[in-house]
Amino acid sequence: MFTLILPTYNEKDNLKVYLPKLESSFQKNKIKYEIIVVDDDSPDETWKWVKEYSEKNPNVRVIRRIKDRGLSSAVITGMASAKGDVLGVMDADMQHDESIIPKMIEELSMYDLIVGSRKTEGGSYGEMNFIRRVISHGATLLAKILLPINTTDPMSGFFILKKEVFEKSKEKLNPLGFKILLEFLAKNPGIKVGEVGYSFRKREFGETKLSGTVMQQYILALLDLRFGSYFSVQFIKYGIIGFLGVFVNLFGQWIYNEFSGNFITHNADSKLILPSSAVAFGFEISVISNYILNNTWTFSDQRKRGIFPFLFGLIKFNFVSLVGFLIQYSCWFFLFQIFTNLFPNFIPALVPYLANLVGIVVATVSNYHLNRSFTWGK
Repeated sequence: MFTLILPTYNEKDNLKVYLPKLESSFQKNKIKYEIIVVDDDSPDETWKWVKEYSEKNPNVRVIRRIKDRGLSSAVITGMASAKGDVLGVMDADMQHDESIIPKMIEELSMYDLIVGSRKTEGGSYGEMNFIRRVISHGATLLAKILLPINTTDPMSGFFILKKEVFEKSKEKLNPLGFKILLEFLAKNPGIKVGEVGYSFRKREFGETKLSGTVMQQYILALLDLRFGSYFSVQFIKYGIIGFLGVFVNLFGQWIYNEFSGNFITHNADSKLILPSSAVAFGFEISVISNYILNNTWTFSDQRKRGIFPFLFGLIKFNFVSLVGFLIQYSCWFFLFQIFTNLFPNFIPALVPYLANLVGIVVATVSNYHLNRSFTWGK
């Protein structure tokens, strides 16, 4: 049996056209099938319409998810509930060409997974606009750089696979973002992948789900697939914000020095005091910006809401950051002395910045673990 999974969110108008079309195609090609619509509690009540449709069409059923969200997790939910030994995934917006499904099923006898590709023979981007094409090509290039994948179109949301592939990898899948195909390709090294070309079609109803948040999730998903065995997604987010905080920190140093005179003076008594003050100022500016960004993004599920919880969290974040600052300052002081003593002619204005940069990096890991358990811990 073939199980087709359609993850949906506000796709009622498309399904009114698409479901009868899919069923007609399967019946014409004598494919024993079931269609599972996994809906994330759509405001347009997609789930309700599908439920009514399924009462007259027993090969169609709907799973309504109340709390969970996201295309990839919806696909996994559908696969876990599937009765078929061959599983298919496609969008419900009619942009994928259902007419190639019989050929994909046929080709699966020689492969573990078949991708509906826009970049192989017989495939094209159709009427996709220029900006969407640029984004797709860029995302594909990024995926090929970071991951060992063997398909021309890793961004495709249209593919079928043997159920045994899902069963073997379901415990390893991390449904972050919207490109579940990448999960199967990355978590199953050596998987045999085939391709069938198709022409991408224009959406008839509703709006595209592509957004800045979706692109952000895609990048995080790639990083998790590439480095997830070493770092968690949460740590990657923390690291990104920490990286941005480096520039805030260094900018704070620069601002301080612009208003306080030269960074390095010839006065022996002030030679240590001035750099120390600049580092402290840059540190506090970066602490405030990092706290706001981490509270909004990295630890969004434990976000500090309300004025008092937010301010109390900031105090705790400052306290934890002081531990990191001690590490940062120690590294800065030690390296500053080493550089200035061993290389007195090496552009002295850059030495404090380089030394401070090393200290920031060393302090990041300890700060992350302390903040996770103390500042945002339950």
